[in-house]
Amino acid sequence: MAISRDTIEKKNWGYTLLRAYVNFVTKTYFRITVHNLHHIPENDIIIFAPNHQNALMDALAILATVKTEPVFLARADIFKKKSIAKILTFLKILPIYRIRDGKEDLKNNDQIFQKTIDVLKNKNGLVILPEGNHAGLRKLRTLKKGISKIAFEAEETNDFSLHIKIVPVGLDWTHYSNFRSRLFINFGKPIPVSDYYEEYINNPPRGLNLLREKIAEELKKYMIHIESDKYYEMFNQLRYLYLPHMIKKMGFKNNNQPNNFYAQKKIINDLNQFTKKNPTEAKTLNTITLKYVHLLKKLNFRHWVIQKGNFSIPGLLGQLILAIILLPIYLYGAILNYLPYKIPVWITKKIKDPQFISSFRTVIALILFPVYYIIMAIIEANIFKSGWITLAYIITLPFTGLFAFHYYIGIKKWFAKIRFKFMQWFKNKHLLEIKKIYAQIIDEMDKITATKETSMH
Repeated sequence: MAISRDTIEKKNWGYTLLRAYVNFVTKTYFRITVHNLHHIPENDIIIFAPNHQNALMDALAILATVKTEPVFLARADIFKKKSIAKILTFLKILPIYRIRDGKEDLKNNDQIFQKTIDVLKNKNGLVILPEGNHAGLRKLRTLKKGISKIAFEAEETNDFSLHIKIVPVGLDWTHYSNFRSRLFINFGKPIPVSDYYEEYINNPPRGLNLLREKIAEELKKYMIHIESDKYYEMFNQLRYLYLPHMIKKMGFKNNNQPNNFYAQKKIINDLNQFTKKNPTEAKTLNTITLKYVHLLKKLNFRHWVIQKGNFSIPGLLGQLILAIILLPIYLYGAILNYLPYKIPVWITKKIKDPQFISSFRTVIALILFPVYYIIMAIIEANIFKSGWITLAYIITLPFTGLFAFHYYIGIKKWFAKIRFKFMQWFKNKHLLEIKKIYAQIIDEMDKITATKETSMH
């Protein structure tokens, strides 16, 4: 059963099946943690307002989390091809037309607006990305007026009886495209549009702006937001570099979410105050932080290598022995899954916008993996002529593929530890320098974060 714009808010079995599969792939690609899901009010009319950093994946993140079948609003230029428009409509995405799309097309927004009212009344949940477009920055950019306009006009058309609530959603990606990187989805407390009825009725532009400002204010609480442009890179590096120390300072037992999130927010908050009150010292800290990052790249290390800084020989030998024992499983999984893992990587190498990479890879994987596994199963069945062997083969393919990926990452980390150990033995000058700078940064950060208030809950 096809989905048309006229019936986009209705349940559809084809969409339900596809959604379950897409959610599975999304949760396989990214390791997702959801926080404050209880903030989503039940049986209310809701507009979800997530920050927008990672193209299509931001929408899939919401889809993989909420129970309803939300409808999304997206810029109209991606609907130009009829075939693409049909696919997007099936995925429950509606276009929003802008002046840049052509003044003659703006009138199409009237029809779209009427459909959003149907979606809202049906309590599907409407998803609007209020920044308008995506950007790979850990900060909230200026919100567009569209989300306030749609909320108030929907209320006005229904005599202010809908009582719409806007739920801010913070999305925090540890990496925008790396397979198995982490995503933290943080639902904020709902904002009742009714709180701004009076302002809107008396002065519509003021009412629109006040609601938009409130959404921005709340959204910043539930996402990683680095306000500073001048010291953006310093903030972005230090929130990771100092994270283990802040985790301990705040009394958290581990760096699992949401502990990780609260600790990063505390680091950013303390740095904000420090840079405003101590401009000279801030410049010095910025200089040594950038020097640290430069040396990190030169040594080809990640933060964690310098942070841990001490790897025992028995521990490294134990890891090597375990790796040798598990090598056959790795080879089985790596060889049989090499093509479907690598083809999406090869295809997306020329994509200029890094925020589109994971979106394209996910879409390619949705199609490629099942087709590849079916072909491999047919080949295997013709070779062994055994249903049980074929079944075992099909079951083990995805699991050993995932194991092979994590094994490969583990081996890379092991070699990084070995390189660190050799450099330590031979007193590599760059390693000695970066360790000295690291200690200097930690010492400075200890002073900056030496406050009584250690909780960001």
